[in-house]
Amino acid sequence: MDRSSSQGFRPMLCALAAAVLAAAVLVQLPVVTAGAATTPTVVTLTFDDGDADQLAAQRTMRSAGLAGTFYVVSGWVGAPGYLSRADLTAMAADGNEIGGHTVTHPDLVQIPAQEVRRQICNDRATLHQWGFRPVSFAYPFSDANPAVEQAAQDCGYTTARGLGDVRSPFGCTGCVRAETSPPPDPYYLRAPDQVDARWTLATLKSQVTAASTRSGGWVILTFHRVCAPLGTADCPADRSVTPEVFRQFTTWLAAYARTASNNTTVRTVDQQVRAYLGAGYPAYSVPVPVPTTPPTQPGINALTNPSLEAVDGFTGFPSCFQPGGWGTNTPSWARSTASRTGVAAEQLTMTGYQDGDAKLLPTLDLGTCSPSVVPGRTYEVSTWFTSTAVSQLALYYRDGSGAWRYWTSSPWIAAAPTWQRAAFTTPPAPAGATGMSFGLALIANGVLTTDDYALTEVPATSPTATASARRLVVSAPSLGATPGRRPTRVRPAQATPQGTTTLRPTLRRQDAAATTYVPGPGEVPEGTRIAPAVALERR
Repeated sequence: MDRSSSQGFRPMLCALAAAVLAAAVLVQLPVVTAGAATTPTVVTLTFDDGDADQLAAQRTMRSAGLAGTFYVVSGWVGAPGYLSRADLTAMAADGNEIGGHTVTHPDLVQIPAQEVRRQICNDRATLHQWGFRPVSFAYPFSDANPAVEQAAQDCGYTTARGLGDVRSPFGCTGCVRAETSPPPDPYYLRAPDQVDARWTLATLKSQVTAASTRSGGWVILTFHRVCAPLGTADCPADRSVTPEVFRQFTTWLAAYARTASNNTTVRTVDQQVRAYLGAGYPAYSVPVPVPTTPPTQPGINALTNPSLEAVDGFTGFPSCFQPGGWGTNTPSWARSTASRTGVAAEQLTMTGYQDGDAKLLPTLDLGTCSPSVVPGRTYEVSTWFTSTAVSQLALYYRDGSGAWRYWTSSPWIAAAPTWQRAAFTTPPAPAGATGMSFGLALIANGVLTTDDYALTEVPATSPTATASARRLVVSAPSLGATPGRRPTRVRPAQATPQGTTTLRPTLRRQDAAATTYVPGPGEVPEGTRIAPAVALERR
């Protein structure tokens, strides 16, 4: 796998380690030509993200007498297409390890230090609250630096796994054949590239035997989707393996490990850590969540970078904002100088529209960009815009676990050739809500330009701060339809995320950007937990 250039020190460290290892092998180690290595081989099967089809994969492993480590994104648990809490509980009862993979799956190198701590610590705290004892972590996109590694350690994890630093048929040919026990850096466990459609049964076997017949060591394999047919919208080839190949491999692996002469065992990550640390294994630390930012006072704009002037150097989008959308359509984004105030606005051009929407919205994070809210209180969201087609404000809220949910939407808003302000007063924030985001969604072919966003708490004394508040105020004509429904001239939504045909987020592979999936009205019912990929799309 090609590793992201944003990792900085990691590629150089990998190359240096490979060179040092090669020299050490030439000077110190005897040649092993056949048979099992004198150093035992340990194989660990790991799974990232918590995709729903991993439940069937786990049952396949159970039939073979195997257990693995499942790194789950806690904010996605229970969302369509992902494992539920009941699934995780059943998997843990079968001897599998439940580990952390952050709350919303951001690239940890690209976000502020406090947000990194929230993502790692609060994810672990949620898993602990659900009854698990998470001690193993995996970095989203395998991206880490010394500060991120330190955060994983500070949050109470004993290990954190990367990817791409072990030799495989598809990369890092100068690297080690397996991780060592103990590893040189427990907060960046070395593993081969993630398993994808290129990995055949023979490839998977060879990854094990290349270690077991030579150097021994710790072979950590990483799976995402276990699905078929490969290469379809709901089974992307770049992170999937078929159930049949997985069944054949686990059957072979179980038999291989039972043969004593192979000197090979299968363990979870934590089991292997316990094995090499022995009496030095640390006591379990109860996780402490990192608090989010406090809510702003009524009447004060709670958004960061509301006029879109600052730009995120990683994504190219306005800082603290992200693109989102769903359905079958082709959005195109551009920074525009035709702004209402300042020097910049954001322009969205929609083509190929069949259903769904696209929108710019404050980043769906844990509090660095998304403002905090108080349950039961009322808020006004607004943005200035020009457009050539119908649009609609879509609202989202963050719950106490850090998961994001679709909340509600405004009536439809007519096209506006000159700058107009669209403002929507929300119903009382739902019970358990801790944060909010919103976007003006384009729901037809056309061009939408936005600037000067705002989110403010409505004072309790205001006439609009009532239990019945759900009020749209727009200086351009409103189409006046019922909130949460589509214009009759738009083809009905077909429950499809952007560019696909099933209810699943289109996540980027470990090293490549992709469209952020943020569903809206017509896609999911109000209150549905969603699984957005945060701050990943580049222009």
